[in-house]
Amino acid sequence: MTRCVILALVVLLPACGKEGPPLPPFIRIPEAVRDLKVVQSGYSLVLTWTNPAKNIDGSAATNLAHVQIRNGGAIVATLNAGAPGQPQSHAIPLDASLASSRTFTAVVDTTQGKMSEVSNAASILPVEVPGKVRSLRAEVDQRRVRVEWERPQEHPELADAYVISRTDTPEESQTVSETRYDDNQYPAGKALTYQVTAARRVAGNVVLGVGPESLTVTVQDKTPPGVPTGLDIVQSDTGGYLTWNPNPETDLAGYRVFRGDRPDGEFRSLSDRVVMTNAFLDTSYRSGQYYRVSALDEFGNESAMSAPLRAP
Repeated sequence: MTRCVILALVVLLPACGKEGPPLPPFIRIPEAVRDLKVVQSGYSLVLTWTNPAKNIDGSAATNLAHVQIRNGGAIVATLNAGAPGQPQSHAIPLDASLASSRTFTAVVDTTQGKMSEVSNAASILPVEVPGKVRSLRAEVDQRRVRVEWERPQEHPELADAYVISRTDTPEESQTVSETRYDDNQYPAGKALTYQVTAARRVAGNVVLGVGPESLTVTVQDKTPPGVPTGLDIVQSDTGGYLTWNPNPETDLAGYRVFRGDRPDGEFRSLSDRVVMTNAFLDTSYRSGQYYRVSALDEFGNESAMSAPLRAP
């Protein structure tokens, strides 16, 4: 048995020191950026791209150092590289010449000085853009936040669109043509910040102007309904039948009807409950008395009373 073991060891020992075929060296060169894009925002050009996640040999690109931004081959910016595989952006201010086209590329290098190939090219022809919107304001009423503004003072003729966003949901921006926007999807009671930027449509694209202008609004409806109009009284055997024009508010809760002895005296409510329609029967009607009506909304806001109407 011992002899067999010794023979086996003799057979195996030569194989322990045998060298395998040489392995190729690791090539720590980053892959090229493939998704470089450029858009105009005001008087800046904003470039976006994704850092390479791997080197050309398939290994993880863990030692990225810089990103060179080039315009027509000339380096216009050298930036510290962010994390591999992550989206990046950089803004380049525009000079006075708007009419000349720009073509950008990007090159990534490593801490060892290895450089990637040149990225895809991203080209743009800058244009003149509108200035900032003016008089930004908001009103919370009728189950919506209405944001309004005035056209820019600088190049208002170029403002044929407006981009509106909320800072809590920036990815859900909206583009409108009018100088107002109604937000019906909001968390009540919260403080929301709206941003509005005038924009110009060019060849099917929306080019942002100077901005944005911002406004913070606490979403609490404190706006009362309008004063009811058209109050009328018709006398009948059962009392005085009052009617008035219905209010148009979408958050209307109802009305209150008042009666008084003098037009400038005290008026008392005729019902403990809100009147749900634009009509009311006063069974204790007396000729010569005065009536007034107010409107209420769902949030407890009440309008002023209508002008006194003398009963016939």
